[in-house]
Amino acid sequence: MQVEVVENPGQPTRTDQPSRRMIWVVLLIGLLGFTAVLVWLTTQAQGGDGSGWDLTSPFAYLIETYCPASLQSLAQKAAQVYLSPWLYLLMAAVFMAEKVIPADREQRVFSVGMMQDFLGWFVLGSLVRVAVLGIFVSGLYWFCERYLAGLRIEAVAAWHVVVVAALAVLAGDLLNWFHHFVRHKISVLWLFHTIHHSQKQMNMFTDLRVHLAEYVVTKPITIFPLFVMGLDVKLAFWLTLVLESYSRVYHGNLRTNYGLLRYVLVTPQSHRIHHSIEPRHADKNFAVLFSFWDRLFGTQWAGCDDYPETGVGDGAFPHEQSVGGIRVITNYLWQLAYPFQKIWAGSRWGRDVEDYAVMNRSEDTP
Repeated sequence: MQVEVVENPGQPTRTDQPSRRMIWVVLLIGLLGFTAVLVWLTTQAQGGDGSGWDLTSPFAYLIETYCPASLQSLAQKAAQVYLSPWLYLLMAAVFMAEKVIPADREQRVFSVGMMQDFLGWFVLGSLVRVAVLGIFVSGLYWFCERYLAGLRIEAVAAWHVVVVAALAVLAGDLLNWFHHFVRHKISVLWLFHTIHHSQKQMNMFTDLRVHLAEYVVTKPITIFPLFVMGLDVKLAFWLTLVLESYSRVYHGNLRTNYGLLRYVLVTPQSHRIHHSIEPRHADKNFAVLFSFWDRLFGTQWAGCDDYPETGVGDGAFPHEQSVGGIRVITNYLWQLAYPFQKIWAGSRWGRDVEDYAVMNRSEDTP
């Protein structure tokens, strides 16, 4: 016999799980609190007046004491990026905006996709990027200084730093558009770029869902104009950081096209079109900072109020289903392996192995 339990409508329903809103509020308060501590530590390290804002100074003693000398420079740059109060203020602002003006109203701010991008591609992936890309970028600068010094435009390098920085950003952004276009058109490069497009739940950490191999293509292209124009390495580092931070904004789950400003800058709406899973949006909106490149080259999607679903059509892609236990790590590793698996399957040797396995399975089947 089944007994139907009828709840008393006059009594609140008891639940052992905290509400989503409570979880969101607690995490947001914790994020703001952590930011406040970083700001306070930085201010104290500057003698209490807050001048200079050397963001690594609170951690300089720990780095100098416990970090190997060969890695101290990389550790300091990592601290500048990942312990910056401005980064966490930006995160808090985007989180709040996603709650108020979400492009996908059904998507939670702290979704499975967001947690995978944060824990897998931001936290875990950052360790790899700092170790590998730090050495790679240093090697690029060494190569340019040693073998391409004659290409430096000394007349431009002598101009005011603001003018040089503006020209470097403009030239670099044009090259960003170009290599982004190329990564969509060359099939092997697209396999690696697929990882970035695979996110179904767009969030501010999706911009870091990038296969390490892609940096081998993009970094030389973006660094070259900075070197040619003689931009100071430290200034180039901070310019790159600011531009990458803006990329996090337009990868967010945000319903905004910036109004008239969309004719100048990439917006969350226009970049969502670029990530669209709909075939009609394919190969549109390649711009990284300035949207007028797409208008100039005819790759701009005309609609400015479309907010499609995002992702890739390959059902074999290892999408994250959960982030519990060690799933964040295994998801990250499987996604890194995805393009190599596709290349293997498409190669002659890979096809021969697969055909042999199919033939054996057919012979074993009664």
